[in-house]
Amino acid sequence: MLALSIENVSKVYRLGEIDRKQLFGDVRRWVKSRFNSGYTLGDPELEAEQEPQALDLFHALKNISFEVREGETVGIVGANGAGKSTLLKLISRITLPSSGVIRIKGRLGSLLEVGTGFNGNMTGRENIFMKGAIHGMKRREVRAKFDDIVSFSGVEQFIDTPVKRYSSGMSVRLAFSVAAFLEPEILIVDEVLSVGDQQFKDRCAARIKQLVNEGRTLLFVSHMGDQVRSVCQRSIYLKSGSLIYDGETAAVLDKYEAMQNEATANSPEATTQAGQATSKGNQ
Repeated sequence: MLALSIENVSKVYRLGEIDRKQLFGDVRRWVKSRFNSGYTLGDPELEAEQEPQALDLFHALKNISFEVREGETVGIVGANGAGKSTLLKLISRITLPSSGVIRIKGRLGSLLEVGTGFNGNMTGRENIFMKGAIHGMKRREVRAKFDDIVSFSGVEQFIDTPVKRYSSGMSVRLAFSVAAFLEPEILIVDEVLSVGDQQFKDRCAARIKQLVNEGRTLLFVSHMGDQVRSVCQRSIYLKSGSLIYDGETAAVLDKYEAMQNEATANSPEATTQAGQATSKGNQ
């Protein structure tokens, strides 16, 4: 049974500041749309098809497709800017894809950027009940989980303080606790866990493994290869918005690390250092 289906999903953003150059670009697009009925104004994805070389369009994801079965644990790996966080935001419905279809079966719990989904003016207590309501849970269901959430997060003393007063570490602890204890069928965890202290990271890892053992579906992003290997059966490698490799975790990480090492070896800095070393050797 499928828990998640990603079909030909792309995400395009428009780049640039609001300056004279951006204004002229907007005017040019408006004029083009007025005199060309086939030109679409305002939709970056369609504009990208019509002007593939446009410099102010950024393709964060390019025609991504994969499926995740119920109970599967899938790692998402790739360098910074590969599209990992964008993909998780699309799945979490924080933003919409420019094109393609995302189908989700089951309750979704997500831990992405610090404080994502929290109302800073509301207290920790109020945010817990708000998140439960968003997930379709009745108040008594959330109340039954409340003590576990607060105890795990370690913010008991500040639970009735507005979240905007929390440190980043406190926000992460509460966010993870909410995501992990409101019984999600699908749990999405980004590398934001690196904000917490080591003791809390270890507790999070133990809780994640407990959820996996209970048959929950997991999407897990981390730059720590050991974490991905220990948790995920399967991994997906993204590079520059494209899906490069999808398979067993060890094979995917080997390919990712090999390509990273190759890129590092071919970087301008490495080439310069190699040239300097050669020059010194010839002296």
